[in-house]
Amino acid sequence: MELNIGAEDPVDSVMLHIRGSGDDVLTPVFRLAGALRCKVLDCAAGDLITPLETSGWHGFQQYRDSVVPPRH
Repeated sequence: MELNIGAEDPVDSVMLHIRGSGDDVLTPVFRLAGALRCKVLDCAAGDLITPLETSGWHGFQQYRDSVVPPRH
């Protein structure tokens, strides 16, 4: 997970770049969003990701797996 906050002070947005697979990465993402009192936005789909609606994350993984060859 990579965290970008930009150069502005105060920080007005946070961008997370997530790499990897599985839903276990979403736990710290939602924990961080809760601590910051913000929402999780799927930038590719333009939809919110919630603990009950993770289709954006699953869709990204399916897309990634179709265009990036697996590492061996």
